[in-house]
Amino acid sequence: MKLELLKGEKKIKYFSKPVFLIKFARQTTLMRSKEDLFQLIQAMSKSEKRYFVLDAKKAGRTDSRYLNLFDAINEMEEYDEQPLKQRFAANLSSDKAYLYEAILRSMRDYRSQSSKAAQVKERLMDARFLYERGLYDQSTERISEAKAMASELEDQFTLLEINREEQVSLFDRRAKVQLEHIEKLNEERERTLKAIDEELRYLDLYYRLLLELYKDFNPDEQKDVVLKKSLPIELLDESNFPSSIQAQRRYYQCQYVYYNMLGDLTNEYFYSKKAVEWWDNHPVLKEEEFHRYVNNVSNLVNTCYKMESKINEAHSWFERLKNEKSGNSIHNQAVVFRYLALSKLLYHLNKNEFKEASKLLPDIIDGINKFGLKKNLVLVLAANIVTVYFLIEDYENCIEWVDKITKSMKSSGRLDIHRVARIYKVISLYELDEFEKMELEIRAANRYFKINKTEKEAIEEIVLNVYLRDIFDVPVSAYKKAVRNLINYLTEIKSIPHKEGMLGVDEFLIWANSKIR
Repeated sequence: MKLELLKGEKKIKYFSKPVFLIKFARQTTLMRSKEDLFQLIQAMSKSEKRYFVLDAKKAGRTDSRYLNLFDAINEMEEYDEQPLKQRFAANLSSDKAYLYEAILRSMRDYRSQSSKAAQVKERLMDARFLYERGLYDQSTERISEAKAMASELEDQFTLLEINREEQVSLFDRRAKVQLEHIEKLNEERERTLKAIDEELRYLDLYYRLLLELYKDFNPDEQKDVVLKKSLPIELLDESNFPSSIQAQRRYYQCQYVYYNMLGDLTNEYFYSKKAVEWWDNHPVLKEEEFHRYVNNVSNLVNTCYKMESKINEAHSWFERLKNEKSGNSIHNQAVVFRYLALSKLLYHLNKNEFKEASKLLPDIIDGINKFGLKKNLVLVLAANIVTVYFLIEDYENCIEWVDKITKSMKSSGRLDIHRVARIYKVISLYELDEFEKMELEIRAANRYFKINKTEKEAIEEIVLNVYLRDIFDVPVSAYKKAVRNLINYLTEIKSIPHKEGMLGVDEFLIWANSKIR
């Protein structure tokens, strides 16, 4: 099975120690892991890092230790605290906590330059400050600006907050208050609450559908029957089409996931396209949340790739995204790359065009380096790169990319990726006649299985410790029989409902059949 994605963020004025000491207790609660700061720095784009460094330098020479710490961590391929302890001594823990907060403060300021949502929050903070100082007219003006921007963004939650601000301070503004003022605010609040309720109902359905997507259906029942028993599918009836803007987007997403589960490609394509068109009809929102727009485009592309008649449309979206005005920034270009590089790769993998898939790898790896994703690589993309190398029998590169996954990438809930990757490495070492390393890797894989409580009946456990062990150890005369035993086991697994698509099964079968041939 190939890994498919269903898709269904103030300037630093001072680095002074006294400020840190006051805030230390609160800050340390945010640093739950020793690697939090490392992960934060690696997740930043080059322009964000440049902004932070220039901003931090305004504090003067006394703050150079924090920038030195930033540089030291930024240069690391993998996080290693020991050299940091030697260089920064006893203050390392507190310096890390302070630097973590300093980066986030800087990034809030960085984002406020281009994010209207951030600007709305800033105007609300300004309004409260002005209100506390008795500058009621100025406060009212700031609230009006925030309200106009929040309305443009269809941000009902912020509009509700603004409504409360207006109402609680109505009599303190020393303005003449009429009954109609209160009634108008009440009407606005009712409309906002209705829109919020509608949006949340579809948001809830969307995530419930995603959860159902990964459950095993009873083969004796129709999927639509199962879903209607457990979920409010009536919300997807055309007669219940929502009136609020954000709820409409969620409606299209719900329909997309629903028909994806039913295997209805026609409607899956229709609603994935409707979700994309929603963004085109709301350009301000598209610019503000470009990554979510690309997410929906990726869903549409993946659906097009399943339909032979839509292949050219899928390819056209790659060019269209390159020309999007909102996609000009390096960050947004990286978002496009992450989603669509994987889509291209999956298209060829799902058609068993392994050589064609391998031709994409140089450009994909160049993109990883160009966008600074080498240290913060998406797990599923890395796993598919490993799969391509394994299937084309490029075992050296397969091992190199397995190591990238196992040494520096967390599971993100995908323990199956880590388990299968380790088996890829074992087989690769076997193919390269690296038998001592292979034995070490088998032991390492079993340690990983034990630590992560892999069941003894798990496919990876059985493949590694029963069938591959047998293949590796039997005399030449019994070799083909051992390989056929693995093929028979995997074929049986594929015949079991809801297990035929389990990760690694197809790939192990391809390898085993190549041994027989």
